[in-house]
Amino acid sequence: MTRNVDLDQARAAFTRAAAGEREVFGDFFLTRLFGFDITFPAEACEVAFEVQDFMFNPQGTLHGGVLATALDISMGHLIHRHAGPGTTLEMKVQYLAPARSGRVTCHAEALRRGGTWFLRAEARNEGGHLLAYATSTWKLLKTAAQASPKETPA
Repeated sequence: MTRNVDLDQARAAFTRAAAGEREVFGDFFLTRLFGFDITFPAEACEVAFEVQDFMFNPQGTLHGGVLATALDISMGHLIHRHAGPGTTLEMKVQYLAPARSGRVTCHAEALRRGGTWFLRAEARNEGGHLLAYATSTWKLLKTAAQASPKETPA
């Protein structure tokens, strides 16, 4: 399959991503590169983005790794907002349909909360069709203060 990538679009995305001065939740290189728009409706997190040709696999559809990244980021930002920093212990993605254009929205929700979190996320196109879903297990990370609490005088 012969396909031309819009190099100006790809360069603009990379320049936007590299221009960031900070690397924090919601604003780090990958979120800027893919143009992720992160919102928090109710008890959920959504990551939405426009499919661009530089995100394609050789078959001309959205690469599964880009979609997995968006699903993972939606779940990671949800846990970070409600419980603090966490790390993915495992994630399973089921791909159901390809995306070739338009806007994709990943919607993440917590299934169970605690020291270990269980999360689910769905990716849908603009028409609401399910493209993929993921389930994952996360572990909360100790903050610097939790890892080395200050000693209190006796």
